[in-house]
Amino acid sequence: MKKSLIALLLLLFSLQFLSGQDKIITIEQDTILCRIVAISPAYIHYEQKGENQQVIGKFIPTEQVLEFLRTTPSSETNPYLWIGDRQKIKPARPWLIGIQLGGASILTSSANDERAMINMNIPKSQASDYCKQLKQGWSFSGDIHYLLSNLFGVGARYSFFVSSAQQDFAIKANDYYPEYMYLNIKEKQMIHYVGPSVIFQQWLDKNHKFQLNETLSAGYVHYRDEVRMMFPYPNLLVEGNTWGANVGLSAEYYPVSYLSVGLNADLIYAKLTKLDYSTKEETQTVNLNKNDQLNLLRLDYSLSIRFHF
Repeated sequence: MKKSLIALLLLLFSLQFLSGQDKIITIEQDTILCRIVAISPAYIHYEQKGENQQVIGKFIPTEQVLEFLRTTPSSETNPYLWIGDRQKIKPARPWLIGIQLGGASILTSSANDERAMINMNIPKSQASDYCKQLKQGWSFSGDIHYLLSNLFGVGARYSFFVSSAQQDFAIKANDYYPEYMYLNIKEKQMIHYVGPSVIFQQWLDKNHKFQLNETLSAGYVHYRDEVRMMFPYPNLLVEGNTWGANVGLSAEYYPVSYLSVGLNADLIYAKLTKLDYSTKEETQTVNLNKNDQLNLLRLDYSLSIRFHF
């Protein structure tokens, strides 16, 4: 009976000791049971018992810490430490400014544009080549985010796409005589996107040199298409506005702690159901039917550079 009582008291004492331990939770979701000695902006210093109950002093960079729980008394006069509270570790460099530059491809069909050119007596093969030129272009984008933790942040994103095409066509003037007229078409297509976004980050190695980032955004899209043609066809300006979404993925390398470079891919989606057609004389707004709606699904692939401060 006496041995059982002693064993029970030892168990209760052990549970009380364990519950009184401090905890450090890393960004890899590992838990370190310890006694936190001190906390600085760069490191958390803690103690653990090793072999033969010897106390060993250790430290961990705050960049590797998701949160900590401190239950042991402290003599520090640090305003953000509260005994018994779970504290989130703020990133050492919470502000991120990124710039991306590269190519882009519109992934949707251009059958409606090709059909309109064929109706102008432009050969199908030439119409197809011309539309392929417009689907390939350049992209530029930038973003700014503020990290609320080492894993998550909020901010805003902007992207710009531009493509152009120019070609001379020999058009059959009539069906009765072998007469042809030459037509030069020059076109420039631009798409602007801007909207709020969130960013997620995961380290790919323990040395914090490689990182994977994902961004999600929803925002405003402005479409503009400038078409210049020779007489007798008038120059044409086509514009439209809608809402869109942006999903991004980037793999980045850190040569230094305040700068990262990497490869970036973005998928941007928007659909225009209404367009404004303007010539020198007039402007007309057209509500597009379901088959004629302009799908602007696009893939951007770029090199990126991101500043951290």
